Amino acid sequence: MTRLRLAATVAFCIHGLAGMAMAVVLRHGLETNPDFQDRLSFLVNHRALWNFGWLTWTSAALAILYFYAAFASAHEAGEASRPALRVAVLLTGAAIGPDLAAQAIEIGVLPVMADRIISANTGNDLFLAFHRTAVMMSGYVANGLYSLSALILAWWTRDAYPVWVCAAGLATACFGLMLSVAALMDSVAGMFWSNVLLVPSLLLWLAGVAVRNYPLGVNTKTQRHKATKKGRINKL
Repeated sequence: MTRLRLAATVAFCIHGLAGMAMAVVLRHGLETNPDFQDRLSFLVNHRALWNFGWLTWTSAALAILYFYAAFASAHEAGEASRPALRVAVLLTGAAIGPDLAAQAIEIGVLPVMADRIISANTGNDLFLAFHRTAVMMSGYVANGLYSLSALILAWWTRDAYPVWVCAAGLATACFGLMLSVAALMDSVAGMFWSNVLLVPSLLLWLAGVAVRNYPLGVNTKTQRHKATKKGRINKL
């Protein structure tokens, strides 16, 4: 198994787990739960599950960085695409900081604040302000950078993969940017539905890279052109 296929497989498994954690666990403590007191109670009474759910997304952030780095490295043989692919990896690296900082707030700050609110019945506004900060750092800043990276990687390698794999990568970028806009606008419905579309698109893209051996480094059109040119020369 190549490094790229390994990275895609690891990212697929971790993002699948993270997606399930969001759907089954984290939704109880997020805006998708309209009962604010129930949200607070969940954070206090199920803190281990809450922390586990966010740790899966911490792992997902590191896994996507590894995948993007392996993806760029595998396709860097083409001189024209090399700078763009490296920019994509740098954007992903820049996204890690705000993403992990946001998850640290969700894990280390909000459960403590929730406990104090339940005990003293005060501090709601501060809790919401911290959570909004986490959403902006992760959902808007970090996710926006991840999405731009996906757009660059999928577009610049579009000739090296079947149409459905490239389309899944571009869909990942588009739905990711939709999520960033929804986070900026503080639209709960927008964040929910963009996530519903984003995670399957990402998993499909990762699966497409993981399960098949495609020509790497140079796109297939270039390879066919070189092969045709070589055949003509041999005939001469």
